[in-house]
Amino acid sequence: MTGYLFYMSKQKDYPDFYRSLPILGKDGTLVKIQVNSPAAGHVHAKTGTYGLYDALNKKLLITGKGLAGYMDTAGGQHLVLALYVNMVSVSTDDPDAAQTIAGQALGEIAAAAYDAPLTLAAEPVHQQRIRCAHQKRFDC
Repeated sequence: MTGYLFYMSKQKDYPDFYRSLPILGKDGTLVKIQVNSPAAGHVHAKTGTYGLYDALNKKLLITGKGLAGYMDTAGGQHLVLALYVNMVSVSTDDPDAAQTIAGQALGEIAAAAYDAPLTLAAEPVHQQRIRCAHQKRFDC
């Protein structure tokens, strides 16, 4: 997902794509998520949810909920993000339970990332692992 979002950020239609995404705490599917967070207004992302009925526990099992898009951090960095929660059990009595519980959890993670000081690695982790594998090193 992050590869696709990075690819989109380099396309000529990116500004339109970016503006079309819901904004954390402001509109669309993110209107009720982290409304009082410093990150509200700085995350442009889309949600996705998949769940099924858990007959054993008589609850809804959110097998996957994601939040993917872009964030402008407090430090001024423009990030691509993709966050997921899996296997979250919620009540069937509340139609907004999936959004309230899983959606807020994803919003909390995004809010934490908004304020976090970020440093860039000299070399991306996947490239480090490839380099170590070619050198037959197992200490990476």
